[in-house]
Amino acid sequence: MPERQDERMIQRRRPHPRRELPKKKTPFLLKFLSWLGVILLCFVLGYLGTELLMKALDKKVLLNPENRYETTEDLEDLKASEQRRIAGGGEGVRQLNLLIYYAAGEEINNDEFSVTARTQEDNIKDALAKVFELSQIANAGQIELKHVFRNADTVFLDLSSQFVNTLNEIGQKRSMYLLTSIVRTVQENFPPIIQARFLIDSKAPASGGVVDLTRIWKMPSAKS
Repeated sequence: MPERQDERMIQRRRPHPRRELPKKKTPFLLKFLSWLGVILLCFVLGYLGTELLMKALDKKVLLNPENRYETTEDLEDLKASEQRRIAGGGEGVRQLNLLIYYAAGEEINNDEFSVTARTQEDNIKDALAKVFELSQIANAGQIELKHVFRNADTVFLDLSSQFVNTLNEIGQKRSMYLLTSIVRTVQENFPPIIQARFLIDSKAPASGGVVDLTRIWKMPSAKS
């Protein structure tokens, strides 16, 4: 009897096993809103911090108010000042000295010509405008060099149809001198260009004119 009573006492003293409560899962919407709140808070703090930093720099070190342009009038004044500086050959504007070849009667002469250094395409336009002017070509001002682009050692010159009319008017001999002047000018001033192809109104030229514009034009090599 005492042994049974001892067993009952031991069973009473043993703690009952705890029941594990099921874990509650956080709703997805609550997680999403929490993360969104954190992201928005970081964004706001970053924006405010950047604004305060820029104001501090504006007053002290980096941002000089004298070099800041806040209105349209300021930008217009800056543009006008830059144009005057370029026109006057101011400091920082590099000049490019070109040797222009042009047809003079039955020979080809050359003359020096200085232009503001820009892209190669723009300077080629400047150079050829001077070639037409010095060659005393009638209606040279009506000849438009629409586009200039280069592929390796070949330059493509896209001219208006007035160029073909001019060649037909001056005849074959003067046209040959004019084309030679064009090719020699671009070859000697704009390496690595050694030859030229002509386009008329962005299309391949038609054959049958006083000179053949469909072929590649280049100066003969020294070996030939």
